[in-house]
Amino acid sequence: MSVRKIPVILIPAVLACLLGVLMPSCEKYILPEVSLSVDTLWFGAKADSLIISVTTNVITTAKSENQGFWLTANPDWFEESCDVTVYVEQNSSKSTRTGTLDFKSEAIQRTLVVIQEGAPENPEE
Repeated sequence: MSVRKIPVILIPAVLACLLGVLMPSCEKYILPEVSLSVDTLWFGAKADSLIISVTTNVITTAKSENQGFWLTANPDWFEESCDVTVYVEQNSSKSTRTGTLDFKSEAIQRTLVVIQEGAPENPEE
């Protein structure tokens, strides 16, 4: 009688082990990625825009801290790779100004430096 009980117990145990090994895990860790196609943008004094490519596989925001309203990005929130348009307002000052756009996920931050020329001495230029 004890001979018959061993296969009855052994077969379900072996099947359970095989299922545990062969079934893929539902939870997989994705290595977060955020990268920019360029690290610096140059603009003339006039209001303008340029497009950069952002490669990401996580939720990412694009914000300019302490820049006032002269520097913005659209979209400013995304969860996959996309093109982002960087906008600058006209620089009426004679001085060149520099700002940054920070592209942040939970674990990564990339910074885009934006430099805008000052207004020309002769406004007709």
